[in-house]
Amino acid sequence: MLEKHRRQKKPRAHPHFVWADPARFYAERMTAGLTQDQACEYLGVSRRTIYNWENGINRIPYPAFKLIRMRAGAIVHVPGWDGWRYARDGALVTPDGRTFQPWELQNLQLVVSLSRRYLESRYLRQAKPLPVVGGTTLQGGAP
Repeated sequence: MLEKHRRQKKPRAHPHFVWADPARFYAERMTAGLTQDQACEYLGVSRRTIYNWENGINRIPYPAFKLIRMRAGAIVHVPGWDGWRYARDGALVTPDGRTFQPWELQNLQLVVSLSRRYLESRYLRQAKPLPVVGGTTLQGGAP
């Protein structure tokens, strides 16, 4: 049989299964304020499964870890967002405890866009020479 006509398998861009760390799972469960019994009811698994996950006997499926993190109010793990979470009132909480309400973030976007425009206009003013009118510059100085 000719091998060149076979379809080549492509390597996976990411592993098929991702497992969570038992210590982080326990910390997120405690942050969510769940007992083992409440966590097993929430996830639809037995209490023994939760015990085995937290003691490293069995691997923790990442979807179960994500559900516990969301229950704890944390942002699902994305690089760069470690430690960020949501408060019960919907505020975004930084890892050091600073909270941002949605309206503050909307205003922050406005401030950033205005400051960007200011810097662009300032740069354009510095890059171009000021026009000379009647032997003096527009600012009143000599050329």
